[in-house]
Formats: sequence, C-alpha cells, structure tokens
Amino acid sequence: MLVLGLDTALQRCSVAIIRGDEVLADESVGMERGHAERLAPMAAAALAKAGVSISDLSRVGVVVGPGGFTGVRVALSFARGLGVGTGIPIVGVTSLAALAAPDWEEGLVAPVIDARRGQVYAALYGQGGEIIMSPFVSEPKEVLQKLEDKAAGRKVRVLGSGAGLVVVGPAGWSVSEESQQIDARIVARLAANAPSPDGPPPPLYLRAPDAKPGKPGLFDSAVL
Repeated sequence: MLVLGLDTALQRCSVAIIRGDEVLADESVGMERGHAERLAPMAAAALAKAGVSISDLSRVGVVVGPGGFTGVRVALSFARGLGVGTGIPIVGVTSLAALAAPDWEEGLVAPVIDARRGQVYAALYGQGGEIIMSPFVSEPKEVLQKLEDKAAGRKVRVLGSGAGLVVVGPAGWSVSEESQQIDARIVARLAANAPSPDGPPPPLYLRAPDAKPGKPGLFDSAVL
C-alpha cells in the first residue's frame, strides 16, 4: 500500500510517502506559520523523490487536530482536495495519536500538547494504540487528575510539548518533552493500518480558535 502522510497541525510542515515499511520520501521543515505556501511544493517534491504520481497512491493520511486552527485547516483542505480530484481515500489521524504511536507498545502513553491560554490537549493510549481516554482539552491540573484516575495506579509515559505543564512533581511517571512534533511517516503508517474510511475526515477542534477568520470558511462551524 502506497500512502502519503501530511501534517501541518503544530510547528512543522511535513510530508512523507511510505510503501509498507519502506520510506520512499520524507520532507519536513519547522515553521510557525506559512504552511499553506509550503505544503503543495513539499508534496510535489516528495512524489518526485519517490518516483510516483498522485494516482499511484492508495491512501492519504492527514492530521485532523487538535492543534493550530489554521494549520489543521491547511493540511486537511489539501488532503480533501486530493480526495475529491482522485477518489483516493483520506484517513484522519489525530495529532495526539501520531505523537503517542512510537511509544504505545511500551504501555500507557499520555501525549500532551501545550494548547496555550492555560490549557493543554491530552489523551491516553494503552498498548497497541487502545484508546483509553479520547482527546480532550483542559487545564493541566485537571488533566493530571483525569489521567491518574484512568491509569488506576499504573505507570504512564507522558510526552509532548505540554508534558512538563501536567507532571511537574514526583508523580512517579516518566516525562519526556522530546517528542514535541509530529512525524509524517507515523501519520502515513497509522493511515495505512486504519479501517477504510466512510468519507472525508472532519477536523478535530476541541475549542474555538484564538482568532476567528474574517470570512466564513469550509470548516469554521466545526468546533468539537
């Protein structure tokens, strides 16, 4: 299965193409803004490097959030456009699942993203990606309490840009702030292993945007 992975949800613009366990192309650049201008050229470069065309793709995996409101819209709009134009299935992957996936074979993993405004995005996954707590947004103290309740005494690996905001004391859990950005290769792998989608994925907005667009857009009403 040939899969294209896309991500612009956080502070990186990333594109990867995989076939099974083989990575054919991997393009990534760190950036706070300007994802819309970079994504299409990066995707074209990745396709050229892999020696394939869009019509060769079996699936497209795209990060649907939570993350930056504008960033989520960029990759999702691009992916949906590919789907409309080619009929390629588009698979949505959450940013939290993408961050947790490299570690979830080790046991409980809680990816936490700094959402600013005194809040974080968080989720809890078990071994193999079992969803123990779906993505949610809350204040760090409340997040820690919810994670502790769900973990029921088990050790948890907390990672991501918001890990240090949630676990600041001797909770006995391992804390890592290294895995702060999403790997498009992981997005592609998760998409490859996901069930066949019923339709284009919706965005996952856990709260309203910090700054609303001047004109209504495709996803402006989708605040989950």
